[in-house]
Amino acid sequence: MPELHHNERLIINQLLDQSLFTSTIQSGMTNRTKEAIQALKRPQVQQRVNTYLRDLVGVVPENYQENLVFLFGQPQLAPETVHLLLATLKTVINLPEMQPGAERIVATQTIVRLVHSEVVTLDEREILRQLNDLFVDRFKLFIPDTPEIQSSEITQEVTEFWDVSPDFNYVAQCIVDYLQQQHQKPALTADQKVNRALLIQQFIGRQTQPDLWQTLQEHRDRIAEQWRQLQRFDLEIGNNYALLLDTTRQPVTARAFVVAIAVAQQLGVGVPTDQLNDLIRQITPTVIGKNQVNPTEVKKALLANSLVVEAHGFYSPTVLVQRFDVATKDEEGALHATE
Repeated sequence: MPELHHNERLIINQLLDQSLFTSTIQSGMTNRTKEAIQALKRPQVQQRVNTYLRDLVGVVPENYQENLVFLFGQPQLAPETVHLLLATLKTVINLPEMQPGAERIVATQTIVRLVHSEVVTLDEREILRQLNDLFVDRFKLFIPDTPEIQSSEITQEVTEFWDVSPDFNYVAQCIVDYLQQQHQKPALTADQKVNRALLIQQFIGRQTQPDLWQTLQEHRDRIAEQWRQLQRFDLEIGNNYALLLDTTRQPVTARAFVVAIAVAQQLGVGVPTDQLNDLIRQITPTVIGKNQVNPTEVKKALLANSLVVEAHGFYSPTVLVQRFDVATKDEEGALHATE
């Protein structure tokens, strides 16, 4: 595997975080990002990015005029979300505001309403939530643009807008190309299977994934070095688990995380989905006393930190819960990592 330079690391890390790397230099970009955009025009940089990701997980980004799309990893897109994604691409490309010379500023509700006419199985509230998740938070193709409000206008309804990225059409082409290629299943090496599991679920269990665990034991130094090249991941290997630690990851709210650890340790073989909130409410006071925590935030912490898996109507714990001890101290949960 070729040694990565700082531009290639920035491009790959952004692909892992946002699924996109776009080619237009915009105000507010850091000098490092601008430098990486220029570097991507060089074939050798594109080759190193492709070679690294191919060796790591067996796939390369879609590239259209130096705009990259890499939708591999977590979160995976459900079929209904793919429908919404394609409907949004079609809707935005055909808007008058996206024609040459236009300012690419679109009323949020206009996009929601037009997408809803295509995706009738979702209501407008859910469509707006998913558009925010995908195009605002993940892809960063829509930038919220709320007009300034005068004090005399506070009681009036405010129309929200999105500024659409100048690279939207190029990225749309990449996404369509990617989705068309999804049916092709590449033959994977043993190392690539391990890396895919680490990228998607962040951990491997000795008991639950014995084949991957054996490969990891045999090639642990080589696999760890692959991740180390990005200068953000540490591969922690315990007696019965392996965990891919992301040093750039923002921690969740501590109180929700502590409760999530305690809940995961009480799941046993698993609980039905409709009983999880009751279990959270039951365990919360034993960990943080009279303090309050939203069960929704606890569920987010359970899933975001790979403490549970949700399947077949059950939440079941992963081996990672063995990494932690939770105790109470002055009505606040004390969290300790163990191996």
